[in-house]
Amino acid sequence: MLYSNVIEPYIRITAQHPDQTAARIDGQVYSYAQLAQRVAPIMNELDAMSLKWAGIVMKPDLTACAALLACLFNGVVAVPLPATLPDDLRLRICQELELQEVLTVERMHYYYRMTFEDAFCRIDNGLYHFEEGQLAGMRCQFGSAGEVSYHPVYIQDYL
Repeated sequence: MLYSNVIEPYIRITAQHPDQTAARIDGQVYSYAQLAQRVAPIMNELDAMSLKWAGIVMKPDLTACAALLACLFNGVVAVPLPATLPDDLRLRICQELELQEVLTVERMHYYYRMTFEDAFCRIDNGLYHFEEGQLAGMRCQFGSAGEVSYHPVYIQDYL
C-alpha cells in the first residue's frame, strides 16, 4: 500500500516531470527535482546514523518536508516537532520516545552542502595522473545508412 500510494507515484512524477511543482512554501515554489535533491543527502545521513526514530523540527522549509520523506523511505519513524516547541517540552518528548537525534533544517542544509562539497572534492582532489597517449573516450559517428564509425579521444585531445 505504501509503495503504490506514495513511493511509486513520487518516483514516477519525479522521473517524468522533475520540473513540476512539488511544494509551495512561504511564497516559494519548489520542483520535484529540488525535493529529490534534498531527500537524498538526508537519507544518506540517516543510513550513517542507523536510527530507528528521528525528531524533525518542522519549519516552513522544503528541507523539513524532505526529511519526512527521507525518514519514510529509510524506514525511520519520523516525529515532527513544531519549531515553536519550548526546549523543555522537546527534551521531554525526546526522553519519552527515546529519540537519539532531532534534525533541524539548519543541520539538514549542512547535509545538502556536504554532498556538493564531497562531490567537488572528488573532482578537485589533485590525485590525477594522465598519460598523453591515454585513451579518454570513444566518439561514435553515425552515417545516414546506419553505419557507425568510432573515433578515439585521447587525453592530449583535451588540450
